[in-house]
Amino acid sequence: MIRHGADVSKQPLRRAFERAPIGMMIKYAEDRPWEGNSALGRMLGYDEEEFRGTVRPNFTLPEDAEKDAELYGELVRGERQCFQLEQRYVRKDGSVMWVQLSAFLVEESDGEPAFVLGVAEDIDERKRTEERLRQAETRYRTLVERMPAVTYIQEIGGPDSAMYISPQIETLTGYSPEECKDPDLRWRMVHPDDRERMRAEDERVVEPGEAYTTEYRVVHRDGRIVWVRNESVVVQEEASQSLYWQGFMLDITERKALEDELVHQAFHDSLTGLPNRTLFLDRVEHILNRTQRRDDPVAVLFLDLDDFKVVNDSLRHEVGDQLLVAVGQRLKGCLRPSDIVARLGGDEYTILLKGISKVGDAEEVAKKIIRELRVPFAIEDHFIFVTVSIGIVLSDVAGGGAADLLRAADVAMYRAKNKGKARYEVFDRSKDTQALERLELENDLRKAIERDEFRVYYQPVFSLVSNYIAGMEALLRWEHPKRGMMSPAKFIPLAEETGLIVPIGRWVLEEACRQGREWQERCPTYPAPIVGVNLSLRQFQHPGLVGDIARILRDTGLDPGNLALEITESVAMHEVDSTVAVLGALKSLGVWLVIDDFGMGNSSLSYLASQFKMEHLKIDGSFIREYLEDPNNSAIIPGLIDFAHAVGLRVIAEGVETAGQLRRLREIGCEFVQGDYVAKALPPAAANELLMTRAMVRYIPEQRGGGENLCIG
Repeated sequence: MIRHGADVSKQPLRRAFERAPIGMMIKYAEDRPWEGNSALGRMLGYDEEEFRGTVRPNFTLPEDAEKDAELYGELVRGERQCFQLEQRYVRKDGSVMWVQLSAFLVEESDGEPAFVLGVAEDIDERKRTEERLRQAETRYRTLVERMPAVTYIQEIGGPDSAMYISPQIETLTGYSPEECKDPDLRWRMVHPDDRERMRAEDERVVEPGEAYTTEYRVVHRDGRIVWVRNESVVVQEEASQSLYWQGFMLDITERKALEDELVHQAFHDSLTGLPNRTLFLDRVEHILNRTQRRDDPVAVLFLDLDDFKVVNDSLRHEVGDQLLVAVGQRLKGCLRPSDIVARLGGDEYTILLKGISKVGDAEEVAKKIIRELRVPFAIEDHFIFVTVSIGIVLSDVAGGGAADLLRAADVAMYRAKNKGKARYEVFDRSKDTQALERLELENDLRKAIERDEFRVYYQPVFSLVSNYIAGMEALLRWEHPKRGMMSPAKFIPLAEETGLIVPIGRWVLEEACRQGREWQERCPTYPAPIVGVNLSLRQFQHPGLVGDIARILRDTGLDPGNLALEITESVAMHEVDSTVAVLGALKSLGVWLVIDDFGMGNSSLSYLASQFKMEHLKIDGSFIREYLEDPNNSAIIPGLIDFAHAVGLRVIAEGVETAGQLRRLREIGCEFVQGDYVAKALPPAAANELLMTRAMVRYIPEQRGGGENLCIG
């Protein structure tokens, strides 16, 4: 026990006690008050007089006082020599502060206890910092453990065990975080097909700051395959210079399933589930590349159901769809596992036969297919009989790539249809070359717009009255990559037949209107030339024609009064009632309407003018050549022009090829001329140059021959 007479007032300890810069206190026996130095008073916010008064402030927080008293009691009783604890004091202003209290027993020279000396260090800022760190760690841990991803920390090059794995690992793999710290288990979880790749990634040399992303499969505890995405970065610890992977893993199984489904949809027919054209051609190309090294030919069969449209029209499209699915399944039953059957669309199927040494092998397959498809299909309440036409081609006969084989088989199939259907034909280059060329041209035509192979040329229309360029007729050309520049006569009939003329014609209209708008803005000619665009029968019958023209005029900004739409008299007379309605709608847009190639049909000029509200008449070039300079029919062209004027039409003479034709047309009052003698069709740059020179038409004597010639100057 502490002696009652113990004191430090006459000892050097008193001076040290008073002058110490850190808070200190002395406790004597229970019947004497404790003492505190000035530093402790300042720490608690008291002035020296208050702190030295007879009533000492009770500054230990009540919640901590019990522990404080207990420890002091043990010291006073001599049960311990010292203690250290962190506790809270209450300042004079009522605020709470943290201190670290160190207390120890001071003994007399004879070894008896004298008093207890306490040292209080202000650790309030440290405790606040620790609390902020604790709260931040709590928030971070909460975030880490609640986010839908597995987070981890793994030392690189150290012990092969994870330092930290978040609890979500159990949801991802079925194993607890503790179990997953076992390196052997972690490798066993990786799918066998991915282990070699993952080990190679794990063994590579890494640098601080390096990011890493990979996707692989893990085997769940219950046997399921789970796809994970691993994102991590290399972090270097400053103190030890150790490297760590810090990252997270996401479950991407659903995303992978969606990707697989999208890939399947991209390469398979949505109705039958069979490979589509893209996948079929890819497989054929792959097989061709492989077989070229082994000289092992393959065969391609092109199948088309005969009269399938009758099924759709008579039994509903739903029944037709079920039939297409059933046909696909039956075709698969006719083939070996190594063969491939695909649906190209509609009622067309293709088959790739591997390991075919001679055409007879492919013919046997075709016979089997024809025979099997003759067995009626029971769909709903119907028994449907199906026949099929098949084209066969061997790779060593057709040559070329997958697309060439498909085209050749398609040509052979059409020959089978032309011979009566329900049969097969083998591609024969001597018989099918022309048809193959047509098919190739059609395929090229389908791609010409996207490949930017079309060109628009412009042929001037000259006014014989005012001597200026009155218009520019847009004429389509095809710059084929192999055939060179092609005139419309070589591909427009095919475009009409296939319906491709509609998108092609729309493209021509857009180009011509864009060019016309440029001439409106930039060319110094006055007035700006009217751009003429031809409309085919297919275009004229297309329900979106008027809307397309209105949109194009709006988008390009071309004044409708600078666009002339030309239709032949045969188009105009095709379906008169609908023609009148369409022409009325076009007229309401403010464009010019022109009857083209007049003289090639048998229509009435007065009827065309009165019913169709046309403003211009183009006389066909063949009509000009045949009658203009014929003495026996010298009145036909003048009479036609006079009659056209009488019904309110202005006349354009096409196909002007000679000076005599030009002179005669001027004499009989023709307002406009167009033809190679006047000016040939020009590419846009040359047409621009012509217009920029303010080209005018005038007659001058020829230097040779004494005749007249039309010059541009």
